[in-house]
Amino acid sequence: PPPPPPPPPPFFFFRPTPENPILSGLVGSEMCIRDRLEGLDDSKKGLFLTRTLINGLKRFTTTKNVQDVSTATHTMVESEAERLESELSMIRYIAWAIPSIGFIGTVRGIGAALSLAHRAVDGDISGVTQNLGVAFNSTFIALLISIVIMFMVHQLQLLQERQIFETETYCDENLITHLKGE
Repeated sequence: PPPPPPPPPPFFFFRPTPENPILSGLVGSEMCIRDRLEGLDDSKKGLFLTRTLINGLKRFTTTKNVQDVSTATHTMVESEAERLESELSMIRYIAWAIPSIGFIGTVRGIGAALSLAHRAVDGDISGVTQNLGVAFNSTFIALLISIVIMFMVHQLQLLQERQIFETETYCDENLITHLKGE
């Protein structure tokens, strides 16, 4: 027997796997299966996989054309991928802006250090070094925060892309390949 599937990612509650009993073998007509899907509680009915399956089954009920179902599910998957991508744009902007804010702190610290240069000539370099420390620390902290945020954004995007891919694969393997058009 094949090895068991990997455990589900922590952020998704309804993992699209063949063990899911909703479409087990597509026993019964597409209307019965659609009714079963639409009868799920609201927390599961609103999930992307369920919405995609319902949309595909509605399309098949209307057209009895498997290619239309494939096109409809693919379009829905692409639409969801674009929606998820656009939702990340503000987070990406913030991740981009943080180093800029750190650079402003750097310029401010260097400017303050230069304003105390006359004291350094007299031998008191404490003000200059303190302000240069602020300048370099602001750059360091901003870059560090940016790295952490970009890593988290990358991980979130990876999970989202995985969900999109697995949903489309699930629809292909467990819905579209079992439909018989007229």
